[in-house]
Order: sequence, then structure tokens, then C-alpha cells
Amino acid sequence: MKYFLTLLLLLPAFASFAQEPEEHLSLDEVRTQSGVDPTRIISKIGFSTWYFDKEAGNAQVNNRISATFGVDDWAFNVRMDLVSINNVPGRRGFVTGAGNMKVNILNSFYNNGRHALAASVDLAFPTASQAIDAAAGLNGYFYLTPALTYSYTINQGLMVAAQPQYSFALAKGEADYPAMSLLTVRMFIAKFWDSGLFAVFEPRPMYDFTRDRFDLILSPIVGKALGGGYTLTFLAEIPVRKESLHNVGALFLIGVKRTF
Repeated sequence: MKYFLTLLLLLPAFASFAQEPEEHLSLDEVRTQSGVDPTRIISKIGFSTWYFDKEAGNAQVNNRISATFGVDDWAFNVRMDLVSINNVPGRRGFVTGAGNMKVNILNSFYNNGRHALAASVDLAFPTASQAIDAAAGLNGYFYLTPALTYSYTINQGLMVAAQPQYSFALAKGEADYPAMSLLTVRMFIAKFWDSGLFAVFEPRPMYDFTRDRFDLILSPIVGKALGGGYTLTFLAEIPVRKESLHNVGALFLIGVKRTF
């Protein structure tokens, strides 16, 4: 894990020395192109690699393609994962297959300059291949996650936001699977610079009502708007609970997207 933490810290430093974009980006453009604020409606396509650094030599790599289409106050997103995992029962080495497909619909229904509100629903389809499901259990649920987002602009380069969301199953893969009842509160503070750089810190408390279990994930995010609508992002997610760190692993992400 220490090598990925070092990489995560060094890559943004390298990006900061990258050639400045030909066009000058305002703070508002950096904020929009960063994709950090979910109340901002944009169209974009993106590719990202997610590495889950698990204990006991287990690892998982997700390569995700995502597309968002913004129309007026509405945003429609679809994303699909190609998953590689090295602990598939009866198989050696990494096995690669389809992961879950997710669709998100968001409406940014209020914005008065400083305050903004958006409502969304996220639908996760159990589309993982048989081998991937055998190792990660991705097809256990067909579930829905409604969410409400509030963002507050402190100044042009600084904002805070909170997004409570609740996940529940519309259908279960097996009748004896436990119910899904998960409350997550995503909240963050984000800083933007006119050089194109941005940084975010997100503490994410989670409560599983079915298992009566509390969890907390700490997530630093750094990135840079490169100009021409392109953005480079680096992210880490570190579970605080030892059990979550062992089962899910720490997450490290690198992604690039193009906004339109």
C-alpha cells in the first residue's frame, strides 16, 4: 500500500508542472470541469482505473467507462466496470470479466449562486460475469440509491457540500440474502485554483442497519483541469475499520475525463 500512497502524492506534483492550458480557465470553469460539484450539470465521458489494495495478497482492479449527458437541469449517467480479480474460486492469477452497470439520473432543481440543491437516483444492475460474481458477490442485489445534495459556495475557489443517500434492494439474488439497508453521508470541502488544480477532502460516514454496523471512509482527492475540457484526477479511499480494510481494501484511483 505504501507504494500507492507515494504514487498518489507524487503524481499531482508532476501534474502541477504540466504545461499550462492554452486558454485561461476561470475558477468557475475549474470547478465545473473538475466534476466535484454534483449540482453542476455537464456532459462528459471518462475512463478510470480503480485499484483495491486488499490484505492477504488479494487484489481487484476495476477499469470503468462512464458517460454523462447534461440537458438543462438534468444529468443522465451510465457507467460500466471491467473487473480483474485474483481470488476467483478454482482459478489461478487474475480473472477478468464484466462488473455491474449503474445508471444515475440527477436533477439540479435549485441554485441561487451560493446555495444549490440536487436530487438523484442511482440504479445498480447485477450484470457481473459468473466468475467475478463468484469472487466478489457483485450480483447479490438489484438496488436503488436515492440521494439529496446540498452545496454551499464560500467563495469562488472554496465550497462545501453534503449528500445523504440511502441504498436498498429492489430484488435479491437469493431469497435468504440479508436485506440491504445502508445510509451513507458524503460530505466534503473542495478548494480550486486558477492554475487548474483542485483538492478535496471527504470524510464519509456509513451505517448498515441490517448488520448494525458503523463505518467511516476517509478520501483525499486531487486533480488538475488540463485545458480543452480534459481533467486528470487522483483519489484514495481508506476505510477506518480494520475489518473493512481487510475485506474491501484501500482504494486508489486515477482517471481522466473530457467535458463538453
